[in-house]
Amino acid sequence: MIGGLVVVLAGLLVAIGLTVTSRDTVDEGLTARQREVAEAARAEAVAFLTVDHTDMDPLIDAVLDGATGDFAQQYADQRATLERQARRSEATSVGEVVSLGVGDLDETTATVLVAANTSVTNRLTDGEAQTRYYRMQLDLVLEDGRWLTSNLEFVRDPR
Repeated sequence: MIGGLVVVLAGLLVAIGLTVTSRDTVDEGLTARQREVAEAARAEAVAFLTVDHTDMDPLIDAVLDGATGDFAQQYADQRATLERQARRSEATSVGEVVSLGVGDLDETTATVLVAANTSVTNRLTDGEAQTRYYRMQLDLVLEDGRWLTSNLEFVRDPR
């Protein structure tokens, strides 16, 4: 769905000197700017991974609210397909960010790596929740005082 270059996580981690937060920390040691970026990336990742086949509109709107540029356009263009696929498969998914790292950060751009899990049910799982694991890179830009996601890519595990 969202195309782009697949980045090898290990090389990226070394290259960008991450400041890492997890769900168990209160982001101690992060600057205010890093916290702003982390909060925006966390919200966008959770919105992107959340699915409810009974009412996709507010979920899609939540993703679009935190998106900009080509990413926002691509996601908006897929709205009907996303809704149709969720209904057809009777999918629900609840996203949770396990850990994230704020990488490159300047005045108007940031790169964030996110480790997230989802609890998924659909017709194929017979109502039984399955955990799925995702690693993503989000590129954010500062627009009108808000950090918005301009690109989201899934990152492949280097193993």
